[in-house]
Amino acid sequence: MKVVACLLVCVGGAAAFTSPSLLSTQQLRHPSIQQRTANAGRSYVRAAGRAGLSFGLQCKATPEPAKVIKAGSSGEEEVLGMLTNTGFWSCPPSTATMYLDNPETFKLLQGKVTITAVTIQGRELGEEIEFVEGDYGIVPAGSYRWKMIKPTTKQTSCKEGLQLTTKGWREEPPLKAMMGKGTLSTIGRTSEDDFDYFKKLIEEKGAIPVSAFENAIQYKLDKDIYLSTLSFSITDKGMMIMDRVTEEVLGVFDGEGFKDYNPDLDYEETERSKRWTKDGNFNVDNLTGK
Repeated sequence: MKVVACLLVCVGGAAAFTSPSLLSTQQLRHPSIQQRTANAGRSYVRAAGRAGLSFGLQCKATPEPAKVIKAGSSGEEEVLGMLTNTGFWSCPPSTATMYLDNPETFKLLQGKVTITAVTIQGRELGEEIEFVEGDYGIVPAGSYRWKMIKPTTKQTSCKEGLQLTTKGWREEPPLKAMMGKGTLSTIGRTSEDDFDYFKKLIEEKGAIPVSAFENAIQYKLDKDIYLSTLSFSITDKGMMIMDRVTEEVLGVFDGEGFKDYNPDLDYEETERSKRWTKDGNFNVDNLTGK
């Protein structure tokens, strides 16, 4: 009884008693002491209630949405400064909620994501903010849901390596990161993604002459990790690009540009291309002569 009474008085801030040893059981039962104890308890409850109300109001405040900064805009230079000596992380298509104590600054090197503020319980607060390849972003501290719509690689100021890893992100090896594109971000890529990449590659590097089709396929295209879902064959009407698994023809490259595949036409594959399809080599095997 002595300990319980003393604890209530101390928690409530009452200083009438300094030690339970100074109070007898009879004194603790005195009405005036019980009244002081009750008053102290009520004061403590009121104070806790006010603190809880204040905390509740703070938690209900709507967080700021993630901010998109387009490449070439006035804010790009400032964001670039925040990304000095930062890491590269990749993630396949997925959804994950990040809980960060500090804002995150990032550049989306490839992919497409949406970011939405959420409560700790996962309820969405506000609209989705979309980021595409080349965009910079600033995500305020707090809870935000990332939806990776396409395989994504970002350069980020986030130092929460453990949390990133547990949410499906993987850090890029430094050598690959320096190339500006991720390797692990190939997880989840489709043949349509790779075909789009192939088109950009031709646009940036230039057309492949028909005479160089075989070397291009054997030494470049078939070894490019961003073309791993595609297969290639050479026909009398150009290079045929197909889905490696389904063998669906996605398009035909004739040395100058891409053409739609026409199922009504006959595409005759060359004998050397058939050898490539079968053995992975356009040249005749010196031992077998085939």
